[in-house]
This record gives sequence, structure tokens and C-alpha cells, in this order.
Amino acid sequence: MSLVEIKKLIKDGIIEQPFDYSHLDEDFKSRYDFFDKTFKELYLEKSKQFKILNPCFIIKDDITCNAFVQPDEKYNLIGITKGYVKFMSETFCDDNFKNILFIALKANRTISDAYAQLYENKNFKFNEFMLNCSIQFTFGHEFQHILQLNSQQLGSIPILNENLSESKFDINRHAWEFDADRFGSFDVLKYVHQIKNENKILDYNIFKCMLYLGLGSIFISKLSFYFNITNSTKSIKTKPFYTKAFSHPHPIIRIFNILEYYEDCIKSLFPELNNDIQDLLNNSLAILDNYLISIFPKQKIISSFFGDIDTHLEDINNYNNELYDICIKDKSIKRLLISRGINFED
Repeated sequence: MSLVEIKKLIKDGIIEQPFDYSHLDEDFKSRYDFFDKTFKELYLEKSKQFKILNPCFIIKDDITCNAFVQPDEKYNLIGITKGYVKFMSETFCDDNFKNILFIALKANRTISDAYAQLYENKNFKFNEFMLNCSIQFTFGHEFQHILQLNSQQLGSIPILNENLSESKFDINRHAWEFDADRFGSFDVLKYVHQIKNENKILDYNIFKCMLYLGLGSIFISKLSFYFNITNSTKSIKTKPFYTKAFSHPHPIIRIFNILEYYEDCIKSLFPELNNDIQDLLNNSLAILDNYLISIFPKQKIISSFFGDIDTHLEDINNYNNELYDICIKDKSIKRLLISRGINFED
């Protein structure tokens, strides 16, 4: 949207704290321009496809890493914070992924060789690819919330954001997050396939590596939101496993939901890959672990995660199944699934 329109939204009390980055140095300004342009292009494309009226995007003057939707009777607002731009830009900088080949060395020989070939591709940069995957997921997740809220046709709609709040638990809110995570991950899958085609990549194993990187970028994004990480964060304080509590499902529950849906889509769309869900999990968590070690070298976060998985796997699967059942009974989500021609009932 133009600056005049944003001023009107401020005047009408619809938005607060828009971030004006026009005074920044050119390097920082170009960084914010990239995110602003990318999100707006995605929103314009999707709003035309799904007939969303008055789409609006802003960058909020807030240092936390966050994304949010704020529908209004007239406007449909998606926003990110300046902290999101800063954190994601620095998270997916080249320095954090120079040692990506160390991940490849842990994989089997076939995948290791595929990573090396991808690394040597002059048209492919790991950090740029993963940043764009992260943006695709964030936008896809938030846009699904816009669709949910428009489908529900509520008069008064609260802001939905991605940071964990220890507010009153609402299982329907958990179900909406479950649904939005799935559609965000599908947008990443489509983007990975698009880049594969643009680079004329025919090798199945290289395609698999790209799929691992895409999923790894989602996991990095989810943990950043969940733990409200900023660039000054020195350590992550993990929460004990839970199901029916807080504003968002536990990150392990969300990771398994995303993993399962991502794998189902791969099997459906690319059966020739013969993809294995354990390989998908191991490789994507290795990418996440590589990142976490570079940022928090004194913490063994992935080891803690694996311990929780071993202890709570049955609870994780049962709760995701429960959220799925709630989703297909939720009127707003059900209408969306029907409109997209998605078969969701046995």
C-alpha cells in the first residue's frame, strides 16, 4: 500500500507503530525494502486469487521477531515487525551457512554428494534460498489466518500473532495454528519446486536436499517465533512439554504436524523421490541444530527435543490427530477446504 493509505489507516486508528526506515543507511534500507516488496507482492498475488478485499501490509516498529494479522471490517492487515526483518536477515546470512557441508558429511554418501553439487551451483545460495523459504512459510501461515477469519465472518476480530502467549487456552486457536502451519509449509514446497525448475535441476537427490533445506528453514522460523528470539537473546529457555495450554501448540507438536503434512505432499506430488519421513526429519533437524549451535553454542537444544520426542511421541500424535478432527469440523476451515476442493474426510 502507498504511504498515504498507511497514514489514513493510522488516522482511523486501525494500525499503530508503523516503522519508517527511510532515514536508515542504504544497506539497511535495502534490507527492509526487500522484505516490504516481497510480502506485498505475495499478498497482492494471493488476494487476487482468493478475492480478499483491501489487503494491507506493514512493518511494525517492534524489536521482537513476530508476524501477525489484524483483520478489520474494511481492511485485511498482515504485518511483520522490524525485529523479524533484522533477525531473519541475520539468521540467514551467509556466515551461518558456510558450514552447511558439515551437515552433508553426516548424511549418507548419495545425499552428501548431492549437497556438494548444490553447493557448487553458482546460481544457488543456501542462505538466500532458506531466507526465501522462511518468508514463504511466514506469509503462507499468516495468509491462511486471513482466510480463516474472513471465512468465519466475524464482526470483531482480534490480532493473531506468532509469539507464544501464556494466555487463556483455546483449543480452536490451536486448531487454527495447526491449519495455518500446514498451508504455510505447502507454500514452501511449491517454492522449492519452483527454484528446482528455474535451476533446471533434474537429479532427485539434489531435489531432496532442497526439500530438507526448505523444511529446516521452517523449523528455524517456528522456534524463532516460539521463543520470541531477538538478536540480543543469549540463551533459550525451553518449556516443558504440554498439549492443552497457552496460545500456541508446543513447538514439537507443530514440528510433527508440519513434518507429516510436508511428507504427505511430497509423496503425493513427487512419488518418484521415494522419500522417507525419517530421513526428512533427521536432515531437517540437522540443519536446525547447525543453526542453533552457531547461535547458542552452550545449549544442547536438539538433544532436549529428541528426549521430549522419545518421551511424548504418543501424546504428540494423539494431540495432532485431535486438532485435525477439530479442523475439519470448524466451520471457517471446512468452508476453505471445500472451496479449494480438498478431500478431508475418509
